[in-house]
Amino acid sequence: MSENTEFEMPTPDPALKRLDFLVGSWKSLGATVAGPMGPATEIAGEEAFEWMEGGFFLIHRWTSTFEVAGTEVADVGYEFFDYDPATGRYRTHFFNSLGPYDDAGSKYHGGFEQDAFTVTGPARIVRTLNPDGTITVDSAVPIGDDQWAPMMTYTLTKID
Repeated sequence: MSENTEFEMPTPDPALKRLDFLVGSWKSLGATVAGPMGPATEIAGEEAFEWMEGGFFLIHRWTSTFEVAGTEVADVGYEFFDYDPATGRYRTHFFNSLGPYDDAGSKYHGGFEQDAFTVTGPARIVRTLNPDGTITVDSAVPIGDDQWAPMMTYTLTKID
């Protein structure tokens, strides 16, 4: 390596800063919608979002519980958000306690639609910052071409 070679630190795309509204520790509380997995049930847990060193990835950790057909289910996982400037889309990859990683089923992509951050993969997840600082999270599952059925809705309330 030549003595004249200088290393230039890469910098994250400025579009990533739009995700700052998620950063922090949150209490989650909401409900599933009645459907094929059974009657509506309460969802409760905690979530945290933090920037990985360097600022290229937002790390999302969560722990929640809900009931399915009379069985309490723990959903614990990690998700990594980044931004692809070539497509102008945010991407996520998630890993959770409910099953092995699936290349098609564990990836999402999307962006901002008005004030809501929406990502789509095997489901659609919409995160909306509310005037009081809480975040509403709406999840839906596909039921046809560009048609969605609500799956769960919960509210994130900052705890830090």
